[in-house]
Amino acid sequence: MRCIFCKQDSSASRSVEHLMPESIGSRKRVLKPGVVCDQCNNYFSRKVEAPILTHPSMRNFRAWYQVPNKRGKFPSVVGHIAGTNIAVGLRRDRDGRLQIEAERALEMPHLRSELERGLQSPLLFKIEMDPPKREMSRFLCKMALESLAETLSSKDDGTEMMVEAEFYENARNYARYGTNFPNWPYSQRRIFPNETLMRHPDTDEWVQAGFGCCWFMSMHRETLFAFCFYGVEFVINVGGPSIRGYQQWLEKHGNISPMVERVGCQLTTEGEGRTQRHYLHGTFNAHKGLEFDRLHGYAP
Repeated sequence: MRCIFCKQDSSASRSVEHLMPESIGSRKRVLKPGVVCDQCNNYFSRKVEAPILTHPSMRNFRAWYQVPNKRGKFPSVVGHIAGTNIAVGLRRDRDGRLQIEAERALEMPHLRSELERGLQSPLLFKIEMDPPKREMSRFLCKMALESLAETLSSKDDGTEMMVEAEFYENARNYARYGTNFPNWPYSQRRIFPNETLMRHPDTDEWVQAGFGCCWFMSMHRETLFAFCFYGVEFVINVGGPSIRGYQQWLEKHGNISPMVERVGCQLTTEGEGRTQRHYLHGTFNAHKGLEFDRLHGYAP
């Protein structure tokens, strides 16, 4: 077996690679050993995933919804003291008490001084999704290729076919090395409120809609990958650095989402003001997504 990224022999690799990082809550979708070699796995963890998962955009969502990292540790919400550039982290300890600490050790005395004065300057925390674009596009290309490998690995020589395919070469090199393009544009938009609920696929209970991903095609037969994180949808074109095909897809289909309406689901809102609640109805059926693609002439 060869690694889908560096194409080197990975038969001796034993590290486990999750399709989506454990630090966003992914546990079940795991690639077979060797699909991604140990060296690439380590590189992605340090150079591609870490810049996104530790950025305030992703970190604050994970902290707000108490999503632990792979070691079981919960991240702190990062903010700053109003009127300064002093970054602070806020978390709950095991006893439920709030802990505030400066992000940089040298600024801890300043924070203590503010606390002793009763926090006359407030602490500001933002929960918004604004990741660094180049790092996010590499992160999306990586997940996109691994998502395809997850599907192909169930067939004999499935991932080997992917290694040989020139179609994935640009996305592969951009994700692994980042040297072939200065940037790779993607689409980002909010498709439902971050407090939206959905039915748990196993228990049928209403739970918060967290994350997911899917493949689909544009009218130009472009291979598109969608990733959703607490209602924020990211879409990237795996074939090349252009998102125009997806923009045309949205225009044609009235701005529906490939991860909601395309797969047979529907967003509804009940109540008003503080009692307002949002629900995703449906089962996120991948086969319905394929039927949608075939109906509109997108499937190969």
